[in-house]
Amino acid sequence: MRLLVLSDSHGDAISCRAAIRRHPEAEFLIHLGDGADDLDFLHADIGDKKLVRIRGNNDWSNTYPLQYILNTCGKRIYCCHGHMEGVKRALDGFVANAMEARCDIALYGHTHIQHYEKFEGLHIFNPGSIRAGCYGAIDVADGGIMCLEMRLR
Repeated sequence: MRLLVLSDSHGDAISCRAAIRRHPEAEFLIHLGDGADDLDFLHADIGDKKLVRIRGNNDWSNTYPLQYILNTCGKRIYCCHGHMEGVKRALDGFVANAMEARCDIALYGHTHIQHYEKFEGLHIFNPGSIRAGCYGAIDVADGGIMCLEMRLR
C-alpha cells in the first residue's frame, strides 16, 4: 500500500495536484498542515483516496486535528505538523509522543526540509514543502516500511 504525504503547500494547490497525479496508486493522501485547505479544490484528483488533514500553525480557519494517529495495514502512523512539538529546535518531543503512542511511523512538516531517519524502530519522516516541490511517499508491505523522498522538479 502506498501513502502520499504532502506538507506546507501554503496556497500552492497546483503543486499538490501534480504530486497527486504522479501517484494514482496511492490509497491514502496525508497533508501535514500549512495549506491543508488547498486540497479542497482537488476533489477530482483525489478521487477515492482516503484523506487525512492536519492543522498547521498557519491554518487559522480550519478545525483539522493538531495530531492524528492513522491505523492501517497493521501499522500506527503518528501525523502532526510539528510546531506544537518544537521540531525546528529538536525532534525529541515529537519522537517521544510517537513512541509513547506505540507508532511505527512518525510524520511531521513545519521545517520545509525533507528528512528521514530510523530511530529505535520508528520511521521518522518529513516530506518537505510541496510548495518547494518536495513531498513523500510511504510504501507499507509485508516486507516492511519504505519512506521515499520525492521531488516534482
